[in-house]
Amino acid sequence: MNKQNSILDKIIESQEKQQAASFNPGELVSILLRSLSNKEGDILARRFGLLGKEKETLEQIGKHYEITRERIRQIENATIKKIHELKEFKQQVENVEQYITRLLENYGGIMEENFLLNEINLTEPNESNLQSSRFILNHLLNKKIDPIKSDSDFLSGWRLPIISIDSAREAVKVLAQIIAEQQKLLKIEDLLSHFLNSDYYQKNKDQIVAAKLGIKEENLEQEIRKLIHSYLKISKNIEQNILGEWGLASWQTVVPKRMSDKIYLVLRKINKPLHFKEITDLINQSKFDKKIAYPPTIHNELILDNRFVLVGRGIYALKEWGYQPGTVLDVIIEILAKAGKPLTKEEVVQAVLNQRLVRKSTIYLALTNKEKIKKLPDGNYILNQS
Repeated sequence: MNKQNSILDKIIESQEKQQAASFNPGELVSILLRSLSNKEGDILARRFGLLGKEKETLEQIGKHYEITRERIRQIENATIKKIHELKEFKQQVENVEQYITRLLENYGGIMEENFLLNEINLTEPNESNLQSSRFILNHLLNKKIDPIKSDSDFLSGWRLPIISIDSAREAVKVLAQIIAEQQKLLKIEDLLSHFLNSDYYQKNKDQIVAAKLGIKEENLEQEIRKLIHSYLKISKNIEQNILGEWGLASWQTVVPKRMSDKIYLVLRKINKPLHFKEITDLINQSKFDKKIAYPPTIHNELILDNRFVLVGRGIYALKEWGYQPGTVLDVIIEILAKAGKPLTKEEVVQAVLNQRLVRKSTIYLALTNKEKIKKLPDGNYILNQS
């Protein structure tokens, strides 16, 4: 990268930061609505949930003004057109237009609705500002960006007009195919690697790179990663679980429906044994869905599912972490069998504590079982073979 490009990049980055800092959607909408009549401003505020008002239907607003819903629709359309014709419009919206356009460019020209709203980085991400942002995107910038309606492949969002929706759809299907072929959850770095090595990317590289406006060869992989992230976000058939892993939306390890799968994801996320009451709290905090988890239900699931191992009083771990089911005595027998030689009391205790969260006294008590365990004259322990 030459010095001139470096200076230009810094100027652009500085402009973006200034535009981001100055973007106050609620204030912008308020300024524009003040240029309308009271009735026009009130109808738009009610219709789109602006200025802290609740969103209302055409019929509800029509009843308030005692006119038909069709007449409300006509006033709505005419008022939005009037805003575009205000002399203040260009002055107020120009910076916002540049900011949103640049943000879309940074993600390949296409972004899912909530992803874009989150990336806008509102200083006050309250519902009023979110509704104002949606109004700006859908009705004030509609000549510069195109809405994407939710369908079988995509969630709702926005795109730059130069971006082909069909090409984006094809790229998303390639990502879903990669996940399906791997038959496992993938981090975005893994998806990026598979995508860059795919036949699709090799054949369509120029077109894909063109979607990232102003991309530089030295930043290619990083920029394609952002594009892929945006594709994943807008896909209806690919989801991210609470561990940041991507998989097909139909997979229980991505969007869990059963309590046992929610337990599994929570334990994997925390990555250590937990009491069943802690697991219950974490499931409810994760808000997988509207179902509330209760401790007795979670305890039953932990007992019945062989993916989980009881390692202490009410404390459970994942079997895949190396924990084995059974009592403390069962664990000692397994340890001695694997050792194939006598072990000291300290060695047995440490090995058990790696498997169970129990008191040492519980381990000492289990070692007194003469039917299963033999204590040698030197104080070491072996399995009783007699």
